[in-house]
Amino acid sequence: MTAPSLQIHTYNPLHKQAFHDLNIAWLEKYFTVEPAHRQMLENPEEELIAGGGQVFFALENANPVGTVAVRNAGNGIYELTKLAVDPATQGGGIGRKLCHAVIAFFVKAGGSTLYLETHNSLKPALHLYEDLGFEVCTNPGAKHYDGCDLYMEWRAPK
Repeated sequence: MTAPSLQIHTYNPLHKQAFHDLNIAWLEKYFTVEPAHRQMLENPEEELIAGGGQVFFALENANPVGTVAVRNAGNGIYELTKLAVDPATQGGGIGRKLCHAVIAFFVKAGGSTLYLETHNSLKPALHLYEDLGFEVCTNPGAKHYDGCDLYMEWRAPK
């Protein structure tokens, strides 16, 4: 159960460092930090927001405890990316709330495809994504991250 003080907010430059730090900690724990990760994490305004994407933060008592981004890849295609939750608050539904924010953004934008790339070893994340309606598919293009081996697309509930 998430704390009643948890709120989801869109990007605020005051939390730029938290976007970076939460994701770097996650990447260093499970993968390696690739140049593509650094570029996005160090420049979210240019890499995500200026192109029609967004960064969301889960704030608990005004402190960032989780973050996720949605990247506009063009032609109605959006990527859910950079989902990270502070280990001290994991398991409380924060990741789910952040993913719901991305899905709502995608739907409001009128997107045609919402995808993500992940790794099959991340069982809790896979369970979350499947529960939200993401399905494993064949990647129609080149993967963006060397550490990922699964491509998933979100299917709107019928």
